[in-house]
Amino acid sequence: VRYRVTGTTPWRTGLPLFRVHPAEVTGRSVPAQFAGSLFDLAPGTTYDIELHATDPDGPVDQTLTTRGTTRSVPGDPAAPSPKSVSDAAGLQAALDAAQAGDVITLADGTYAGQFVITASGTAANPIVIRGASEEGTILDGGGCSSCNVLESYGSFVHLERLTLQHANRGLRFQGVGADGNVVRRVHIRDVRLGIGSNPDQQNSYLCDNVVEGRLAWPLVYADDNGKHSDDDGIHVEGNGHVVCHNQVSGFGDALKVEEDGARADDFYGNEVLWSYDNGIELDTSEGNTRCFRNRFTNTYATISFQPIFGGPAYALRNVVVNVANEQLKFHANTPDQPSGMLVFHNTFVSPALALNLQTSDASHHFLVENNLFVGPSPPGPRVVDWTGPIDDGHFDSDGWFPGGRFDFNAAGDWPSFAAMQAAGVFETHGTLLVPPIFASGLVAPPTYKVTLAPPDVTLASASNAIDRGVVLPNVNDGFTGAAPDLGAYEVGCPIPLYGVRPDGIDETNEPFSCGGPTVTSTSSTTTTTLPYVAIETTALTLRDSAVSPVGRKVSFTSRTGKDPLGNRVVPPAAAGPGDPTLGGGALTVYDAAGTGEQTTVPLPSAGWSLLGSPSRPAGYRFRSSGPITSVVVKTDQIAVAGGKAGWTYSLAAPPQGRVALRLALGSARPWCAAAPAKPPASLNDTATRFVAQPKSPPPATCPALP
Repeated sequence: VRYRVTGTTPWRTGLPLFRVHPAEVTGRSVPAQFAGSLFDLAPGTTYDIELHATDPDGPVDQTLTTRGTTRSVPGDPAAPSPKSVSDAAGLQAALDAAQAGDVITLADGTYAGQFVITASGTAANPIVIRGASEEGTILDGGGCSSCNVLESYGSFVHLERLTLQHANRGLRFQGVGADGNVVRRVHIRDVRLGIGSNPDQQNSYLCDNVVEGRLAWPLVYADDNGKHSDDDGIHVEGNGHVVCHNQVSGFGDALKVEEDGARADDFYGNEVLWSYDNGIELDTSEGNTRCFRNRFTNTYATISFQPIFGGPAYALRNVVVNVANEQLKFHANTPDQPSGMLVFHNTFVSPALALNLQTSDASHHFLVENNLFVGPSPPGPRVVDWTGPIDDGHFDSDGWFPGGRFDFNAAGDWPSFAAMQAAGVFETHGTLLVPPIFASGLVAPPTYKVTLAPPDVTLASASNAIDRGVVLPNVNDGFTGAAPDLGAYEVGCPIPLYGVRPDGIDETNEPFSCGGPTVTSTSSTTTTTLPYVAIETTALTLRDSAVSPVGRKVSFTSRTGKDPLGNRVVPPAAAGPGDPTLGGGALTVYDAAGTGEQTTVPLPSAGWSLLGSPSRPAGYRFRSSGPITSVVVKTDQIAVAGGKAGWTYSLAAPPQGRVALRLALGSARPWCAAAPAKPPASLNDTATRFVAQPKSPPPATCPALP
């Protein structure tokens, strides 16, 4: 496969198409075919696609070309008709009278009752229902045990920036075959079910929402025989749905496909904090369903393929930590067995087994490559316990920890990783990992019953998972070393965003790793991963020592109380996407004008604490014995301190000229500061000392990394 933006010359290579095998598909009629996906395309863009078919056993050498256009990010009506409401009766009246192009704006307040809209918009002129603010505009179902707070029966209805709460379900799209509905920046809480659907719906966009159920970890499926297995967070039926960047917790299944034969459903960027059963179900989908760049923490059986009707179904670059049971659920709905799973570049960290599958049913035609499977050390009786038969299934180029027994049942049972490799069945190019694996020090928890915050799975600089992967076109093209790294993250590339994105970020400019989009300002194009909040440098000092790196120090202060509103330090909300006690953080200090020096230090969630109380938060504090010992973030204040041998920023090649700093908390908009040396440079920009100009103003744009 090759592809390019129409009108441009260079072609890019895609993954080879996957051959679907109808003979192993029961329960559906699937034609013989090749199928596959192109990833990370730009929205609203037309592409040329070239398919080259060859057969070494016969005279087949055929090139086919086609052209396709990606969907645009849903927007406001082309011809908007504003409507304003301020009470429940007015809201229902506006819904009853709604027409294509209406933009119904709700004033802040509580709207009690259950609400229904039957009208449809159009693709060009959707009906928009929008709150004045996400947390201030509340639709309250009054505790109804069998109702939905809001029901929509039409197509092209957009729901944005409000809260739905206190009912059986927050929102359901009731129209069979409904098309083009949108839920964006909505908070759903205190419900058994989050967002629901009906059969044959198409092309929904459900993104940047917070969806909170009533179940609390560590309650899991095995505790009550699946009593809550159908308490769904976000549930879609049909084809072409986009479910992205939601924060989901407290449901049986967090994310779910619920229609036989579904195709082209995408789940990416989601943050699942805990889930009683599956983190995601791709169950009963047919082809080109895709689960990529999600983060799943505290789940029972995380990625479910029960079954896949021929595929391909993709799991790419997901972070999966604290799995109570099965990481990859290759299960059947007897007699329908799974076929066509492609599992690449995921990171799994689990307290009991590095990989677990408990079923008597076979899995057909699958590939598992470039993943990390990390279990407890020392191991239990097995590192791997895979009970199901394997038909044309391949494990290779994965990283495994620890050593021990690798039991793949009928496919082979080996006492060690070396014995498995020597048998030539699995992992011919695999890697037995040795600590350190992760830069954050992450290890498998002692039991799944702990509640972990979303972890940082960046590889340690000394990890032997670096440069051990196989090249997969259009999946890991942006690798930075001699070969791709194993697992979800490539060393030196930006960490993807998880959960709700900051305002101003969507598919048009979202960074996703090396080679991703850049952010364009009026003056320049930089490789920043987000539109940064530029802040002043009140004070910045770096010290080095020609004798020993133990003498290195770094300190930074920013006080923004007298600065314009757009350049102020505002700590992110507790329990939100920027809460570092959940998502951690990162600090980067780099030379913006001279030698190209750069140091990035992860600030894992375990080191952060909330200042004040959850009801009256005052900010956050980070403490560690590592290279950054202290970070304090309060309203209009950031203070950073660190140093010694672990701090790798060297001043040995002066001048620095100008030094910049970036501080990111979770997936909130990071702060950026930059300052020149304080004159005279002969005293303040040397091989042992850099002192910035005090009270340097916020930079006009965040300087590009070296």
